[in-house]
Amino acid sequence: MQQRRNFLKQLGVAGAGLLVSTRSWSIPSSGLPKGAKKVRFGLITDLHHLQFGKGEEPRMKAFMDAVMKVSPDFIIQCGDFCRPKGSDGIMAEWNRFKGPKYHVLGNHDMDVCDKTTIMQLWGMEKPYYSFDHDGYHFVIMDRNFLRKEDNTLEDYASSNWGPLPAPKRSFTDRPQLDWLRQDLAAAKYPVIVFMHQPVFLSDYFQEIGNADEILTIFDEANLAAAQAGKNSRVAAVFMGHDHDDRHGERNGVHYFIINSASYVYSGGAYYYADPLFAFITLDPAGKLTIEGRSSRYRDAVPERIKARFPAKISDRSVPL
Repeated sequence: MQQRRNFLKQLGVAGAGLLVSTRSWSIPSSGLPKGAKKVRFGLITDLHHLQFGKGEEPRMKAFMDAVMKVSPDFIIQCGDFCRPKGSDGIMAEWNRFKGPKYHVLGNHDMDVCDKTTIMQLWGMEKPYYSFDHDGYHFVIMDRNFLRKEDNTLEDYASSNWGPLPAPKRSFTDRPQLDWLRQDLAAAKYPVIVFMHQPVFLSDYFQEIGNADEILTIFDEANLAAAQAGKNSRVAAVFMGHDHDDRHGERNGVHYFIINSASYVYSGGAYYYADPLFAFITLDPAGKLTIEGRSSRYRDAVPERIKARFPAKISDRSVPL
């Protein structure tokens, strides 16, 4: 117990200050399991179909055309995907792929409905869940809870979070945090996490909810895995929401903010000419590779926007 307290003290996990930490603390791993295979998956996030009244079927078709050509092991969308009505074309494209398909809830997916309604459209059984695939453990989280005046949490539904200030949004509920601890403790393989709202690297520093609790859970799980000589550490976290292209490492975990398929928002929506998406490969030799897409802005865009928000998802390769 004393060793754990000393470790967490060194990490500085006691509060939101860790969100802006750029220090990397290497947590030793015992290597990838011998049975692990190369896994490749397609990822798209923040399509925002029908946001601002704009249909995004052509962007979805472009992603799915690439999926059908690449034939990945599975595909996943990381939130802010579509609405319960007017999305037949989006879902028809999505379902062209007959392999495993996974969903992450984003805040705008509950613009005009509750979680149950949009989950029914997607065939999503639970708002958070996990699964194993060829020697890796994948975790999907739901950070769509708002904090009420009495500090209790409530599900996002029909834009109920919109009027609230940022510090009251993007929370994760207690039952899910308890589940996360148990799930990571039981994991047998390296862990890859997907969530919509970032817990690290975000420019929206006040819209982080209880991100510090999630980061602490990751730290504790990785320490326990290292002490037990297990290879079930949290290795990478994929996030959306910010419409940005970022990567950072914190305490041995790689965090990626994946850019929107459609636009960046900075006082207005600036749309990309071509859709952005990525294919990610997990190599049991110990490497994670992102094959991204680049585009340009469709219309005239201020130079400050172009400089700050390149229309791309960067190619990256990092040790796993």
